[in-house]
Amino acid sequence: MPNTVIIGGSVAGFSVAAGLRDAGYTGAITIIDPHETALDRPPLSTDYLVGDDVDLALASDSWFVENNVTWVQDTVVRFSRGNVETASQTFQADHIVIATGATPKTLELPKPVYTFRTRADADVLRNSLGPGVCVAIAGGGLLAPELATSAQQLGAQVTVFTPHIPAGEVFGELAETLYTTMTQRVKVIPRRLTVDEDLDRFDLVIAAVGVEPAVQIAEGTGLILDDGIVVDEAYRTNVAGVYAIGDVCRIHNQPRQDHWDHGRASATRVVHTIMGTEPPARTPQWVWSDQFGHDAQAVGRVVPRAHEHLVHRGDNAIFVVSDQQLIGAAAIDEQLVIRAATRMITRGIAVDPEQLADTSVSIRQLTR
Repeated sequence: MPNTVIIGGSVAGFSVAAGLRDAGYTGAITIIDPHETALDRPPLSTDYLVGDDVDLALASDSWFVENNVTWVQDTVVRFSRGNVETASQTFQADHIVIATGATPKTLELPKPVYTFRTRADADVLRNSLGPGVCVAIAGGGLLAPELATSAQQLGAQVTVFTPHIPAGEVFGELAETLYTTMTQRVKVIPRRLTVDEDLDRFDLVIAAVGVEPAVQIAEGTGLILDDGIVVDEAYRTNVAGVYAIGDVCRIHNQPRQDHWDHGRASATRVVHTIMGTEPPARTPQWVWSDQFGHDAQAVGRVVPRAHEHLVHRGDNAIFVVSDQQLIGAAAIDEQLVIRAATRMITRGIAVDPEQLADTSVSIRQLTR
C-alpha cells in the first residue's frame, strides 16, 4: 500500500489529503505540522484579529478519523527520497509533498517589530491593539491595508507606511480606489518605514513587507532552490517522488505565487500527478481582500499589456480583453462580476468590450 506524507498542514497540505481521498486514493496519508490541526490563514488578519468568533479549522477531528488521515503534531527535521523524519519518528513515504508555506520578512529597526503569519502572531496583536494604541504598519501588498482595517476597528491610531499604492499588480486601476479609501480612514505616509523615522511615537510597529518561501527543510537535499523549491507544471521537483506546492514552490520560469488560491490550486494539480490522472483545465488565479468595509476581488490578470484593452464597467469593475477573450477582471463590492468573469475565462466565452462596459447589460447574460 502506498504512503503519502505531507509536510505542512495549512490549506495547501490539507487540500492534498482531502483531494487524494476524494479521488479514491487508498494508501496511507500522514500530515506532519507543528500546529494542533489544519488551520485557514485568511481570517487571521480580519475576523479573528478583531475578536470575532471564527473557526479557523479546515476540518473537524472527526473528518480525519472518517477519512483515515493521520495528523502528526510535530516538526520535520529532514527528509530524503522515501523517508521523512521528525526528532522522534521516521515515516516511510512513496510520495512526499512539501507544503511548508512561507515566513514573513521583517524590518531592521531599533525597536521590536511584529510580523503576521500565524494564529500566535494574531493572538499577540489582538492582545496588544486597542483604543489609544499608536501603531505603524509598513507594507505595500494586501496584508498592510487588512491589518490597518482591523487595527482601526480595535480603536488603534493607525499609520500606514507604503512606498506605492498597495496591490496594484493584483487589482490594477482599482487599487487606486482602495488606496483613496485607506487615506480617508487612517494616516498614510507614502514612503518606506526606515530607521530615520521617529519610531518613539509608535507603541507598535508591524512589518507586512512580504514573505520568503520556507525552504529550510529542503536545503541540502538535492532539490533545486531558486526563490522557492523549483517545480514543473505538475509540481514535481527534480527528485522523483517529491513534490512542492503552495507558497514554498515556484514553477520553473515563472514568478512565485504566494496567495491562498494558489495553495489550493497547486494541491489539486499534485493530486492528479500522484493519481496519474489528467487534470482539468487550469482555472484563473483568484485573489480577494477585505479592506475598510469593501470586498475587493480579482480573477486572472488585470494589468493590460500593449495589445490588450482595459474596459471599465462603472466605477468599481474593470476587465482586460484581448481579441474578444477575457484575460482578467477586478471588482469592488461586485461579487457577481467576478463569478461571471471566472466563467467567461474558464469556458473561453467570447466577449464584446462594449457590452462589458454597458451596465444596462446584465453581466450574467454575457456568460451564455
